[in-house]
Amino acid sequence: MDPILWFLETILRGFTKARLEKEEAAFIQDNIQKHRIALWINVTAMVFIFLGLLHTKTDAIGTVVSSLIAPVMVLGGAWFSVSFGGVPKKLISVAMSTTLWMFAAFVVSFSTMLVAVAFVTSPYLWPVLAFVYLAVLVGCIQYDTADGLKAGLDETMLRHSRAALQYYHKEGIEPEEK
Repeated sequence: MDPILWFLETILRGFTKARLEKEEAAFIQDNIQKHRIALWINVTAMVFIFLGLLHTKTDAIGTVVSSLIAPVMVLGGAWFSVSFGGVPKKLISVAMSTTLWMFAAFVVSFSTMLVAVAFVTSPYLWPVLAFVYLAVLVGCIQYDTADGLKAGLDETMLRHSRAALQYYHKEGIEPEEK
């Protein structure tokens, strides 16, 4: 069995066990596959990163960590600020592709930082680093999955708001303007 698929199915069990509509359940499965691809990219990159840092001097590792702070912050922030709620349902495949690559770049940058920090710190810190790493991964994946269930929400709210305004106007009710 694919260990990454098992990991994703385990952390997203609350979603897959929920009473979802067919379209929502399909999104969850598509999103699991999206994260599966990103995490396998990450695993592959980590092999090269580990080998690349294996004989690197401590000061150079500090440079690696420093240079990755910006991508981790920017990609992490951008990835969280992009909400599926603002994406029309007809563009969901574009949003899935965009968030795949943003998440893949974020997780590879974040993982590289973790490996680099592990090279220059005491092994006693490694369990804490591993906990932080896993907590970030689980939180990001669960957040992205929950957010994805809002796909098209802004579009739907706009359509319903316009219909409500038309109804109010027809009934002679003018909404308050501030």
